[in-house]
Amino acid sequence: MIMLKLQDRLEGAINKRGIFTGYFKNTKGVMTKGAREETDNINWLEHFSGKETYGLSPVRILQDENGSKGLCRWIGFDMDVEDEPEDFCKAIFKISPELFPYRSSSNRWHLHMYLNEWTDVDVVAKKASAIENKLKKVWKKGVDTSHTVPSKYTIDENKVGYWLFMPYSNNEKLTNSQLVCYSPSGNPLTKEQTEFRIHWKEHLLVASSVGTTSGQGGREPFLFSIAQEIKHKKLDLTLDEVNDNFNDIGDGAEIARWKKSIEKSIEDIKFTPQYLTDHYENYLKEINGFWRKDLENKGVFGNGRKEPVELTEEQLEDQQVFFQDVIYIKLDDRWYDKKYGAEYKQKAIQVVYGSYFEGDVIKTFANNPNAQLVEKTIYRPDLYEDNENPIIVDEDKLLQLNSYRPGGVEPMEPTTKVLQDELEMFKTLVRKLTAHEGTGIDSKGNTIELYDYVLDHLSMPFQRPGEKVRSAIVMHSKAYQVGKSTMFKTVRAALGIKNATVIKPENATDKQLGFIENQLVLVDEIKVDGTIEEKYSVMNKLKPLMTEELHDCRPMYKEWRQVHSTMNMILFTNFQNAMAVEMHEARYTCMDVGKTREELGGDDFYIPCYNAYKTGTMSNVVKWFLSTRKISENFIAGSPSLKTNFLKVMAREGGHPAIPEIENIFREGGRPFDQSIIAFGETWKYLKRTERIKGRDSDYRKALLQLGAEPVGECKHKISKRKVTLYIIKNHEFFTDKTKSEMVNKYWQPLDADFPGECSDQIWNKMTPDQQKQLDYGQGEIQRFEDFRFDDKDPDEDIPFEEIRKRRKN
Repeated sequence: MIMLKLQDRLEGAINKRGIFTGYFKNTKGVMTKGAREETDNINWLEHFSGKETYGLSPVRILQDENGSKGLCRWIGFDMDVEDEPEDFCKAIFKISPELFPYRSSSNRWHLHMYLNEWTDVDVVAKKASAIENKLKKVWKKGVDTSHTVPSKYTIDENKVGYWLFMPYSNNEKLTNSQLVCYSPSGNPLTKEQTEFRIHWKEHLLVASSVGTTSGQGGREPFLFSIAQEIKHKKLDLTLDEVNDNFNDIGDGAEIARWKKSIEKSIEDIKFTPQYLTDHYENYLKEINGFWRKDLENKGVFGNGRKEPVELTEEQLEDQQVFFQDVIYIKLDDRWYDKKYGAEYKQKAIQVVYGSYFEGDVIKTFANNPNAQLVEKTIYRPDLYEDNENPIIVDEDKLLQLNSYRPGGVEPMEPTTKVLQDELEMFKTLVRKLTAHEGTGIDSKGNTIELYDYVLDHLSMPFQRPGEKVRSAIVMHSKAYQVGKSTMFKTVRAALGIKNATVIKPENATDKQLGFIENQLVLVDEIKVDGTIEEKYSVMNKLKPLMTEELHDCRPMYKEWRQVHSTMNMILFTNFQNAMAVEMHEARYTCMDVGKTREELGGDDFYIPCYNAYKTGTMSNVVKWFLSTRKISENFIAGSPSLKTNFLKVMAREGGHPAIPEIENIFREGGRPFDQSIIAFGETWKYLKRTERIKGRDSDYRKALLQLGAEPVGECKHKISKRKVTLYIIKNHEFFTDKTKSEMVNKYWQPLDADFPGECSDQIWNKMTPDQQKQLDYGQGEIQRFEDFRFDDKDPDEDIPFEEIRKRRKN
């Protein structure tokens, strides 16, 4: 572990600091220290030089796509106590050896506690409160609770709360400019000594020895006990480094003689790890000059015998709460705290709950019959019962920790005009987003209103939590800021941020898959780039997320596991070619917003709508609405997606780049699409050779299906004895009563190929003039059918040009 500088230990608020401004007389005529808060970071060079004296809150607020969170790595207390260093530091060490006392500018005291890692601010605040209670038992009126930090913070509002002046500012303007740390025996320490002591704070013999003087006793015995701690706890530390942090450092020859004697002595077989444990309190007394605990309570004697420890009534009550609230997760070696609904490492549990026990928290837990243990954490809305008992039994009869909790805003029935208007704004927003596409066709051929379909999709997490909708909504808008995000954010606020999330497209295929333990997931701004093979690969990874409930993944900092997920998915994009979907797609209901922000109502609609979400109660009424509206009878969670007009657009634009080229020739009726029936093989060869179209035959097959071609299948041509695969590309009705044999022998006209060896050449060469004449007659039949059907009129001829312009625009 790297030894951190004090300023690194004291990291805290970003762009927020306090600054000493001098002394002034208050309204009572008393000289008072002045200060103000500034929007800037601490200049530690100015602070340590004494040019300025700065203050800091330990609360660091971080923001990401899931919102804001507050973290701390230190705790601070302001003590209005005028005790002398020897008495005060002795009392503090007995309360907790993790507390570091500093002189304040008023010649009183500040206390710091340093955490080994960034910890949730609410957990730290609870720890601070517990320490406050211990301090108040010794100094009833000496604890200035109004200046304990962290406190008075509001994470969502980016408020870091109260702050304390920082130590080691040699500012001559202060009443006391020696803002230094003190050892347990009351000796002042340099900044470097303090850094050394903090680094080794968990090893009390080392930490307590910092700053010792020759008058405290023989330093050779100190080094002897510390040498045992270094050896048995395998510390990366030398006796020279320990000696360098004494206040009185011996000369080199003396230290060399001590080291040689100590190294020889500790090789004695009696100096075992247990010997060190049994004599630890005695060694601490030698260094500090006092027992950490009274002997009658601790029961530590020179012979290593320990008397039973009687727990206080308060400790017994605290332990009962601990075993009710803390659950051990075996697979991840993590601890879940019901109070905060979060998982923590072992050290965090020891920091928060160490004061509840005389011995080791973990060992006490393992030996207690009330200890709660589970296999792992799962997210199962379908198995949720209540918040009080998150432990559930899964399908395999194993105990699991269910992390799902209903969340979000409280539902509000729209009983007032304001609430009714807010609900109507949300409904109108959904109507606007779905109106252009209008409807889709389900797997049974029914026409479904997309407005109802979207609301059904959004209602599922509220009414049937844990039931998976096995298809996703894909919403496209060429224009930006048309309200897609506002719709999702409103629903997310209703579900709660722990049940709905937004991810980037690349996260959707990451091995961690941390997002799948949600009820609703938005893949925002999806755009799958790369070759067509890479696009299909991404889509093949996405589909199981929407259809399957079990997924292999590796959550961050955890082992591979199989995770149960019933999440529903929505995808937003501004690109028609965002994904490689197909016409027979069963998992994506694609819809196009089709209008600009102004066309949909502009600021007159969107600003009040956004304000209703941001500062109003729209999420509340939407939660009530989605929780109570009747889900459509034709909405089946496991059914395939709807077929829409925009699906055709996405399939064309996002598919193989050859498809648009093929479509242009197809629409124009150019060769080889100038006949009603074509042979798959020969036309694909023709397109590759003549039109230079690249791709695979599977891409060509997808293009034909996408363009509405109807596969006939493999047919045997009687004259050539060859088999060809036919597709009907137009005049489909003409062939409804025709057999495959008729289609291939009477109505299919092979290409008049110019290349020897082509299938069409071999067929034409074997046909007699009469057979060719019969084929020409068949073509005439088809032409007469086509002429009769369209009456020589182009169906697009009479469309007004304004309508053509609109079509082009859309």
